[in-house]
Amino acid sequence: MSISKPIFVCIPGVSHPPIIYDPLKASLSLHGYTAILVSLPSIGASQPVYDFTDDVLAIRLAISRLVDAGTDVIVVIHGWSGVVGGEAVQGMSKAERARRGLRGGVVRLVFIMAWIVKEGFQGAPRGDVSSMLPYLQADTLSQTAVPIPSLAVQCLFNDMAPQQANFWTSQLLPQSLGVFWSKTTFAAWRHIPTTYVLCGQDQNVTVEYAEMMIQAAKDSGAHMIDRIERCEEAGHEVFLSRVSILARRLVLATENPQDLDVE
Repeated sequence: MSISKPIFVCIPGVSHPPIIYDPLKASLSLHGYTAILVSLPSIGASQPVYDFTDDVLAIRLAISRLVDAGTDVIVVIHGWSGVVGGEAVQGMSKAERARRGLRGGVVRLVFIMAWIVKEGFQGAPRGDVSSMLPYLQADTLSQTAVPIPSLAVQCLFNDMAPQQANFWTSQLLPQSLGVFWSKTTFAAWRHIPTTYVLCGQDQNVTVEYAEMMIQAAKDSGAHMIDRIERCEEAGHEVFLSRVSILARRLVLATENPQDLDVE
């Protein structure tokens, strides 16, 4: 009997529309894999959301439709969506569902230069925008942050040709500030096998900060962070600038994990 391939569920980072994953979706399809792209209510909303609750529900709904049909899922998380993504998959791991006699479930998390945080993490107290991401301009009156194009190119798309960088910068959307003030209650990487993809040219999160987050997570207690992947030439948006390389690594990790180096 043939075994169905897992489906990738891709969660965009701050201010990113789901189309940011279109090239990765196309590349994965060449390997016979399906990718579902999640749209987060906090991004581009006509009215700002209070916190990350609506984002959590959107992710859970997308994943629930798959796992309830008995499908295995790999969740791809980028940038700040590590906060909401890690919160959203509570109770959805394949192991936990199997204990309840259910088929399907989340079999792996892939953090791409993403925040990997513990329970109780809060980006900032409500109303505080002093530590906003460098490419965003916060407006506390409208409760949103808007991308600054020149800084977005430097922080996010620095490893791309100018025309490509400018195009993707033009696709960025306003971001509700409430997601930065939300507090986590769950750390999925403690319960689900986790890959972290480090990108050497990232000028937004930076490798140094990502490595610090990974080490802090490991030092905090039980975890399932079992694989570190490196793409030294890539910036923050590896799924745009090095899409074929990333797709091959994701497929290899799914089909032949023993063929990849592990740190």
